[in-house]
Amino acid sequence: MDNIKITIIYDNSLAVLGLQHGFGFSCLLEFDNKKIIFDTGGDKVAFFSNIGKLGIQLEVITHIIFSHQHWDHTAGFAQVIKELSNDCKIYLPFQFDLKLLSQIPSEKYINVIKDIVEIEENVFLMVLKGRSCVVKECFSVYEQSLIINRASGSLVLTGCAHPGIKNILKSVKDNWNMNIEWLIGGFHLHRSFEKTINNLTTYFNSLEVKNLVPCHCTGKRAMNIFIKKFIYKIHEIGTGSIFYV
Repeated sequence: MDNIKITIIYDNSLAVLGLQHGFGFSCLLEFDNKKIIFDTGGDKVAFFSNIGKLGIQLEVITHIIFSHQHWDHTAGFAQVIKELSNDCKIYLPFQFDLKLLSQIPSEKYINVIKDIVEIEENVFLMVLKGRSCVVKECFSVYEQSLIINRASGSLVLTGCAHPGIKNILKSVKDNWNMNIEWLIGGFHLHRSFEKTINNLTTYFNSLEVKNLVPCHCTGKRAMNIFIKKFIYKIHEIGTGSIFYV
């Protein structure tokens, strides 16, 4: 598998002037003639403005993956789906929002993922159950992560890591028993205590995660602790970042 080009379409922070950012996440992965959009961020106008300025055309996207149903990952859902070609494969996690499902035209190619599915050679989606809390109420949410396995190790891409980033990595190790070469995405630590983040950093180090790319809902506190205590390589990104893995 060739090097993978990753473009951050939408994130909490801004890396390139002229683009729009906000709470949410979206990125594009390009490799082996595949163009995969992972989530669409938290603002429809910003998403479409950013892809226009980044030169990303929806009609040539080969796969689109929505990690979970929350608003900060599904902006412009109906319009995005409409502009994709009918050959584009759409991947949704189990128990996806019925209101969003109803907006998908019948001619579109939909895949609902319940467990682990290989969508291309050595490219997998893995769904785990997590929870999301608003004020004092908590709700179940199913979320899928993208895993790409290469000779050098696994790339793990998460949206919000509602199932818990440690649980996600444990499941990756249990299923493939490969080194974690890249861990990218939102780790849902923006409301976590320092002790929790420290314990997680120790876990990352014990797994020898080679490259850490925290963004979106990871939070500044966690990022500062990672910078101090993560012993491998940390990459700071934002909306407009382009990097190769």
